Amino acid sequence: MALVRLDPEGGGRIASLEVDGVELLAPRQGDDRLRWGCYPMVPWAGRVRDGQFIFDGEVHKLELDLPPHAIHGVGYRTAWNEVETGVVRLDLDGLWPFGGWVEQRVEVSDQSLAVAMSVQATQMMPVMAGWHPCFQRRLSRGDEAELEFSAGYMWSRDAVGIPTGERVPVPPGPWDDCFGDIAVPPVVRWPGFGSIRLESNMTSWVVYDQEPDLLCVEPQSDAPDAFNRNPVILEPGETLDAWMRISWELE
Repeated sequence: MALVRLDPEGGGRIASLEVDGVELLAPRQGDDRLRWGCYPMVPWAGRVRDGQFIFDGEVHKLELDLPPHAIHGVGYRTAWNEVETGVVRLDLDGLWPFGGWVEQRVEVSDQSLAVAMSVQATQMMPVMAGWHPCFQRRLSRGDEAELEFSAGYMWSRDAVGIPTGERVPVPPGPWDDCFGDIAVPPVVRWPGFGSIRLESNMTSWVVYDQEPDLLCVEPQSDAPDAFNRNPVILEPGETLDAWMRISWELE
């Protein structure tokens, strides 16, 4: 049996994912909004260098919520509106320079959690999207988490943690890095409890495993700082559609 709690006020995030009586997601820790639950990253994911970029010949500046950079969009730190059970919506007007809106839909079964997100433009705009699931390394049952993950390449990062655009062979972890060419869905295994499998139509995956209590495996539509490289652009009325599925198998 699986139980999910969606928190519209807390950034539209999945605040709890309980499988067979065991909580998989990291709980809230004080005022930290970056390291708990599973939250949508929209209308960008990862860092934007110095919180600014040029689009259509104009410099746009974003709030520096992880100085000196902007990170993970505005959705995770903004209250969403629940429009029906399992469906939340966020109007982006006033939250960043281009407006638009986002809808996220959450469905749970005994075998999996399915999340879908649609980002629609009301004017021409760059866009990224993804999710940031924060899993506990140690659950109330089983041993410490083990990650099964294989990528064809890693995005090289500079001294301030921003991808340079160069793609390099994957080094040993720990990581706070973005990867591509993921042929097999990532698996997180807790021996003695079971495992989860993550699938998505997103082509880039960030793995953050540099903290002793936390393991984050994040599907997103591009590598961080895409707004300063070659971003996906939506015309008015166009939509970016993303999905993620977390399925589980118990031992």
